[in-house]
Amino acid sequence: MRVLYLAVVPAFAAVLAAGCARRDPPPVKPAPPLPADPARELQTMQIECDGMIAALAAYKACPNLEEADLAHLDDWIETADRAFAASRKAKPEPNAQNAIAGACRKATESVRAAAERCAAGPRPKID
Repeated sequence: MRVLYLAVVPAFAAVLAAGCARRDPPPVKPAPPLPADPARELQTMQIECDGMIAALAAYKACPNLEEADLAHLDDWIETADRAFAASRKAKPEPNAQNAIAGACRKATESVRAAAERCAAGPRPKID
């Protein structure tokens, strides 16, 4: 009986150790990289930022705006005029001008979307 015990216990211990051994899952293949955003054709900083001011003025013409919105838009237009005049005077380097033009383009697209939403009707009233 002792011989059987000496043969079974080490075999059982080996099976138990093999079954309890930690195994990492196989590595997951990474997904293919996302494509880069297409290059946007930007105009000059002056043209893009003037376009944003024009979009703000067009948004101001929306008949569904409230009085407070009109006052905010006047402030935005005045602030943008001052900021763009200062940036033109500072004559930033070309990379900075391109970044400013890109920011003005994004802002213009946002203002146009807001004008489209405004044209759809007045803002819902919240009690």
